[in-house]
Amino acid sequence: MKTNFRLFAVTLTLLSASLAGCLGGDDENEGYSGPIDLVVYYESTSGTVETSTNNGQAGPTTGVELSFDFADTTSDDGSITKIMLDPDDGSDPVEGDPADDAVISYTWLTHGVFETTLTAEDDEGNSHSIEVVVRIDMFMTWSETNTQSASMSFDATPDCEDGQPLADRITITSTVENPGQLFGGNSEVTWTYKNPNGDVVDSDGGTIANGQTESWDDTTRDVIIGDWTLDVEVTSGDAVNVVNEVEIVYPEGSEDPINPRTE
Repeated sequence: MKTNFRLFAVTLTLLSASLAGCLGGDDENEGYSGPIDLVVYYESTSGTVETSTNNGQAGPTTGVELSFDFADTTSDDGSITKIMLDPDDGSDPVEGDPADDAVISYTWLTHGVFETTLTAEDDEGNSHSIEVVVRIDMFMTWSETNTQSASMSFDATPDCEDGQPLADRITITSTVENPGQLFGGNSEVTWTYKNPNGDVVDSDGGTIANGQTESWDDTTRDVIIGDWTLDVEVTSGDAVNVVNEVEIVYPEGSEDPINPRTE
């Protein structure tokens, strides 16, 4: 009986290993038998977009530019004549001629985890593609001065075409200043933070003395798509200055590892 059990255990182990190989693997070229050897190098697969809004006016947006080097891509049937990048953010694919420049760069301006498709095509019409997953977080600064009522909203919907995954967390920090005035007094302030369903996620209130500041912050991992809102209200007292900072962060490691050139 012991011998049979050992034989069964070895057979089961080999079968499990075989099934694991059938169900998935890390080699994206596995199963491809065409003439193109698609080799792409990239130094980064993640970054953070930064945006700002001041008194209702949109400021500059600093996107995340990533570059993909196709220089070592070859074809047994001829020359590589076209390289392409589909960013998965609804934009048109970017095309390049490797004879001019074998590097394609793209700048993401929105947040999400993007299944970026990289493609090479040769002069015989053969093509081959691989997928590189890119994680783009978002950092927003929103400010309003001399106000009794400040309402900010932001969209937590991922911009990737399949809308998955959702953000891992949203962190918001709100700093309210009661600017010092010669005859200034206290400001009674409330914060009300709502999710896209209109449910109050968090709220608070406080008294801000003349010339002083108070901060309120919240981190939520119960992220749902749609517009989130933060209302800052002065219920009595002097007008205030408000600065809100928002981070939309996706699961760490949801992006693919980098593949830098080692030469």
